[in-house]
Amino acid sequence: ERVARGELKVEDIPYMQRGGAWDNSDVKGAKKKGWLKSDKEYASGGYKKEQSVSVFGYGDGLDWTGEKAKKGPRPGEISISVPKFSKNYKPPNVKDLRGDATEKPKKKGPFGLW
Repeated sequence: ERVARGELKVEDIPYMQRGGAWDNSDVKGAKKKGWLKSDKEYASGGYKKEQSVSVFGYGDGLDWTGEKAKKGPRPGEISISVPKFSKNYKPPNVKDLRGDATEKPKKKGPFGLW
């Protein structure tokens, strides 16, 4: 109704509300909008770099299907040595590392009230 009264131009109505094209090519007499630099980069496939699911940010995604070529060291190329611990090994405690082991907490009465 505001368009019919001349208060509002058709090209000023958002294209999704009027059911038109984003560049105003559907409106006669309206100036056609051009592509931005970012639009051209996106259209040429620049968005695929940001859609990577690699843990390093960019690169190949995870191979969920098992069809991609395998990469990495060959079997036996890397040797991992696991340290051997004695039977009665006790890992260090954080309190022992800080030096708080000498302080003993005060003994409280029944139910921890006194």
